[in-house]
Amino acid sequence: MIRSSFAASWARPLLGVFRDGDRVTGAIGAVCRGLWPTRSSRPPLFLDVRLPAHSNAPTWCLPEGADGRELIRSFERAVAAELGWGLAGVVYRMVTEPALPLVVRRGAIVRQSPGSTEMDLGWSSADGWISTLSRNRRSTLRRQIKRIAQDGELRVREGSARRDLDPAELAALDERHASRLSSSFDPRLPLSPAYFAALLGREDVWTLSYHHGEKLLAFAMVYDHPVAPMYGPWAALPPEQGGRKDLYFDSYARIVAHATASGAKRLFAGRGFVDVKRSLGFEYVPMKVVAVPRWAIG
Repeated sequence: MIRSSFAASWARPLLGVFRDGDRVTGAIGAVCRGLWPTRSSRPPLFLDVRLPAHSNAPTWCLPEGADGRELIRSFERAVAAELGWGLAGVVYRMVTEPALPLVVRRGAIVRQSPGSTEMDLGWSSADGWISTLSRNRRSTLRRQIKRIAQDGELRVREGSARRDLDPAELAALDERHASRLSSSFDPRLPLSPAYFAALLGREDVWTLSYHHGEKLLAFAMVYDHPVAPMYGPWAALPPEQGGRKDLYFDSYARIVAHATASGAKRLFAGRGFVDVKRSLGFEYVPMKVVAVPRWAIG
């Protein structure tokens, strides 16, 4: 999955794996990127500790009970040995408050970063969730859901292992959507058709799609989990290109319905559109970005 997410990309993934003998006990996922354009055949590099389509937490999973700070330092030393003196530093993104002590040190630069969102699921259905929202949001959401349900020209499908969707079409819509959110400080790599093809074939990936005739208007993907599913890629055509604003809100009603029906206890919804997500009952999770220069690595 990690390899397919970088297909045809200028960036390259780097995966650090922790082992206890032959047993894998943890991992760190990152992206190796050039620091700035140069004529040199070996431009300065930095390690961007993040993975495409992931924005709910740091991209590491450390062994329970282990010294996480020392494990991350050992990862940095291994990266420095692998990449050599061309490595200018390491940037840790989406660092939650509890994770800060693992990466902050003398010389590190800490800045605010867009935070993530999550919501406890204390209901047995989407109706239970909707009933807890503000009066205005509740009535608006119900109208949007009804309007979409009654639209005879709109085709809505949902399910796992979706073989009826075109990965290239999903990738093109996702790239168009993500380009509006990307910035030089927070670049977003385009997700490849190979990545979507791999996702669409999985039983633990639930996909929601909206079509008008044969035209794909929007789609949403959920990385399914029995306890804590994650709302993954969402992409939609803007209204001026034939899209519809109410599809985004309808997607939440359907995803909450799916999650509660599966018995999930929490739903992660990633970054962006924070005010909208708060109005839908999600809580904001503050995050930081931590930049560690070469001399402070390890």
